[in-house]
Amino acid sequence: MRCGLVLVLLAASLTASAAVRGDNVRIREAGEAQSNTGQGRPLRAGRAVPTPLPPFTDGSTTEAEQEALLRAAIDAAVEERLAGMPRPRYIPATDLVGPRGLLLYAEPPGSDAFPFALAIGGFLQLRWLEFARGATEWTNAAGTPLPIQNINAFSLNRYLLSFTGHVVDERLLYAFALFGTSNAGIQQGVVPIGMVGWKFGPGAILGGGMTIVPGTREWVDSNAWTVGVDRSMANTFFRPGYSPGVAALGALFDRHLHYQAGIWNAIDGGTAGVIRRGTSMAFAGNTWWEPLAPFGLGFGDMEHHDSPALRIGTSGVYSRAYARIVPTLNPENTIVRLSDGTPLALAGALGPDTQIDSYRYHLSTVDAGWKWRGVGVGFEYYFRLLDDFAGTGTFSRSSVFDHGGMGYVAWCFLPRRAEVYGRSSAVTGPFGTGQEYGGGFNWYVNGSRQGRFTLEALSIVRSPAQAILYPYRAGATGTAIQTQFMVVF
Repeated sequence: MRCGLVLVLLAASLTASAAVRGDNVRIREAGEAQSNTGQGRPLRAGRAVPTPLPPFTDGSTTEAEQEALLRAAIDAAVEERLAGMPRPRYIPATDLVGPRGLLLYAEPPGSDAFPFALAIGGFLQLRWLEFARGATEWTNAAGTPLPIQNINAFSLNRYLLSFTGHVVDERLLYAFALFGTSNAGIQQGVVPIGMVGWKFGPGAILGGGMTIVPGTREWVDSNAWTVGVDRSMANTFFRPGYSPGVAALGALFDRHLHYQAGIWNAIDGGTAGVIRRGTSMAFAGNTWWEPLAPFGLGFGDMEHHDSPALRIGTSGVYSRAYARIVPTLNPENTIVRLSDGTPLALAGALGPDTQIDSYRYHLSTVDAGWKWRGVGVGFEYYFRLLDDFAGTGTFSRSSVFDHGGMGYVAWCFLPRRAEVYGRSSAVTGPFGTGQEYGGGFNWYVNGSRQGRFTLEALSIVRSPAQAILYPYRAGATGTAIQTQFMVVF
């Protein structure tokens, strides 16, 4: 982004310099003409050198006064030349929506220019994670003992650079982002995600691309607006991932009812491409209702709503899926696991000499959130059924049903500045129960969500989830202390 901004400013500087050089000559010619006629002559169409302008050489004005007049004329000429050039401007977040970012270009309304707009945004997460194990090993469902490691690491946990706007027509929208992390090492590639869509009206957009599969509330909400350092353990366990697909999204009934739903290649189809196993698809949707007032960003109420805001929602996902033992390259990806943390595809996970190859995946959730005068409360509950197993061996069961939930409570005791919160989540199923509980402190820099410092402590017991961007490691028990600074731009 800095490179692009430098190029824009450099182009403006060169144009301005050329304008100054050309207009300087005309100004001196104008001054000479005025010496002879006493009249102002046009500098450019619609503008004239100030009249009366004292001659520069007859001694009636001081050198300082002549220089001031010359500078004023040059400034006017440069301003006129720059007035027709698009100028970058920054559009920050509001209490209800995230920032538009640095708007580099947008053709003026009603102009004959080619329809085009481009804005740049993104975020950075700088994190320090310390994990002190409470046990040295755990045993998975296949009977294999595995070590639990301590962690002490700094990381650029997430970075994202986004490009958004419209092209050809104001209704033809695009959004593209480059996303990555240092958690997998600097050899890890950047992950491209994005979508192109047509806006039929204020309440309907139809588009396609590489997007999240919208299976849970915490997954649909950007991680930039979480109450704590990151999303919950239960959400990490249950949610789907990214995939190519098509979706409809928008809001109805005066923007009280929001929705997004569509069809994707898989619940986690980020690396399969067009040559993939099978032809089955994933169907997913998420909807929420805000009956009282716009809910805004995240579960916390750092903005201090003057009147109560309520959000009620639900999600659903169905897919015929293929099992994986390890996640694919997108750092946000997870894999389907049993409630003790064992990968579903691991040999022996569902009995000796067995291995799952494919299965049906059903997920449904309900959620609610409430905000008022600095207090924010939110929860989500998950129900997941895995069945119709195919693979090798005789499985110990024909289906696996897991459920669990997460909850937050936050109090912003200094409006737009300081917030304390507590959070917890749990997962339970036929292979065991895992849980987390803890809390922390948020400091909002300059009273904005776009700059936030967070300090958090979590107690984790038998984690069923694992993901490289989160403090969760399968089977682990221990204490995680996380310090994070996030900038959203």
